[in-house]
Amino acid sequence: MGYYVADQNQVVWFFESGTYGSKLNSGSLVSGNWLGLVQSHDPTDAENVQEVRYTGTASRNVGQFVDGPLDFEGTLSYYVQDFNMAMFAFGSNVDSGSPSPYIHTISELNSDGSYAFTSGALNPFPSFTVVDSKKATEDGQQQVREYNGCIIDSFALTASEGEPITCEVGYKAQTLTLGSKTADIPSIRNEDTSRPYLWSDAQLHIVSGTKVDVLTDVGFTLSNNLESKHYINGSRTVAIHIPANRDYEVTATLDANSTWGKILYEQYWLGGSTFNSILNFTILAGSEEANLIMSGCRMTDFSAPTPNEGVNEYSLTYKPQTANMVVDDYVFKYNID
Repeated sequence: MGYYVADQNQVVWFFESGTYGSKLNSGSLVSGNWLGLVQSHDPTDAENVQEVRYTGTASRNVGQFVDGPLDFEGTLSYYVQDFNMAMFAFGSNVDSGSPSPYIHTISELNSDGSYAFTSGALNPFPSFTVVDSKKATEDGQQQVREYNGCIIDSFALTASEGEPITCEVGYKAQTLTLGSKTADIPSIRNEDTSRPYLWSDAQLHIVSGTKVDVLTDVGFTLSNNLESKHYINGSRTVAIHIPANRDYEVTATLDANSTWGKILYEQYWLGGSTFNSILNFTILAGSEEANLIMSGCRMTDFSAPTPNEGVNEYSLTYKPQTANMVVDDYVFKYNID
């Protein structure tokens, strides 16, 4: 028996071959792509076994167990070194710039558009494969799980005081393939040894570029609200995950003062004015930098409690109407290269 110990765990991702749910595994792309400094991967494999009861059994017990639809989903959490997953979340990306640093312009993909690198009659949203490996001491004892056809349901970036920037990706997959041999564990194509983005690299700008300079945490979430379609087609496997309404949300906590009480509370919360916002991450300006640009923002919640000790805080939530990202970094292409 071999124990699976966390120091030997590995999580990588692959582009897909051009057909939805099929891992690209050829040429220079035979190795898995580096995701970031992975903190956890929490997959959920649902067989959805159904209990069937019927008359004639002369028993209070379940009559049969039958197989329901297969559903595979998971959550990836990692410290951010690049913003490649944002491309899969928003849906569209244009790579430019040569030589490095390179520019990645990430924008919204709507239902009348298509992802250039995946084909199929069901017009799939951008998809990728996740390979999760647990290593044991002997060949044939490994646990390798390959999740194909992963489409991002939710994408969240969080900056908290004193900590690395965290990205949490919630995905839904089409199929699961198991492996047990050492050869099933992919090598890593482009391991990144650079430091991650930190809280000190982040800034939130609102109100015509004014920086909120007393933040203690800020988070951005994109939700694609995927609808999983199990058609009557002779298979338990999900046919496709269709993005429904797209939702954005920003939450922030900051130390209370008169400047932000006047602007945020009075003008944008009580006053109801819309505004634009930029969440910026910069290690080196123009070389390792990302700007998350949000327009048509409306404050939807504002909490300003009055405690009997400590520093007063404001907690707020606003929802952008549209968003996009522009990233400068040393990754050659976010699209298939």
